[in-house]
Amino acid sequence: MFRYTLRQIQYYVAVAESGSISGAAQACHVSQAGMSLAINELEKAVGTQLIVRRKAKGITLTTAGRGFLKDAQVLLREAEEIQARIEERHGELAGPLAIGCYTTLSAFWVPLMTAGFAAPNPKLELTITEGAADELQLQMLEGRLDAVLTHTRHVTGGAEMRVIKEGRPYILLGAEHRLAGRAKIALPELASDDMVLLDIPSVRDNQLPNLRDAGLDPKIAWRSTSFEAVRGMVARGLGYTVLVQRPPLDVSYEGLPLVCVPIDGHIGHSDICFAYPGRQRLSRRLTALMDYCAQSVGAGDGAAGR
Repeated sequence: MFRYTLRQIQYYVAVAESGSISGAAQACHVSQAGMSLAINELEKAVGTQLIVRRKAKGITLTTAGRGFLKDAQVLLREAEEIQARIEERHGELAGPLAIGCYTTLSAFWVPLMTAGFAAPNPKLELTITEGAADELQLQMLEGRLDAVLTHTRHVTGGAEMRVIKEGRPYILLGAEHRLAGRAKIALPELASDDMVLLDIPSVRDNQLPNLRDAGLDPKIAWRSTSFEAVRGMVARGLGYTVLVQRPPLDVSYEGLPLVCVPIDGHIGHSDICFAYPGRQRLSRRLTALMDYCAQSVGAGDGAAGR
């Protein structure tokens, strides 16, 4: 017989994540006294101290408490999954679905996933966390995210993936660039040109080696962490760039024209995919989201980029 309840486990996780009894009580909509009592009863049930209470300084987890937290989080996820499967047997998508989205993909895919998939399924609790691909996948492998929307070149060890859209890099030029009228451009032809770099870790770690393998050692003159700022600098004639995602309109935020030119020759692809923990059964709602995104691309939905 279990000596603790799921409610006590839920309250303990809330205390650990908020860092205080009062914060957890507020988040769970219970009294501070009720929250404190539940933690006391849980510690009695498991036979060890889980937290150290410090007046005006919140709480600190004990060594046993840190280990118990990981087990408690797994238990809560399993309980949520069981409840969701019960509801899904009635034909509805229900329950939590935590997705990570690589920053440069968010403008293309977050509107699609929220308006096109989550909104029509009101019992689905979709949350989307944006950030760097490696950091998001670390959260995924720790159990905090169900899957991460990213590029295949960014997928880390311990993860499997499902490709939902081909991602072949292309060259972006300003309308006045000497090569703007070309049908294709070989990368070595840009060796003497300045490059405007999308200066984020995954591009530095993946795209630059990809370009060098294809015969171009870029002469980086300008940098920005903003996708649209890079496009704007290219439109202003400061250099070229190489991107994967392509907005529906080939203009900058200022309304200046841009030209997208295919690469002539071999270039490593960076397809868009969902990465998910290896050897793990996928929930029906995650599979449905993957199917929806893949079908939307096949139907030519502009929100997914070109």
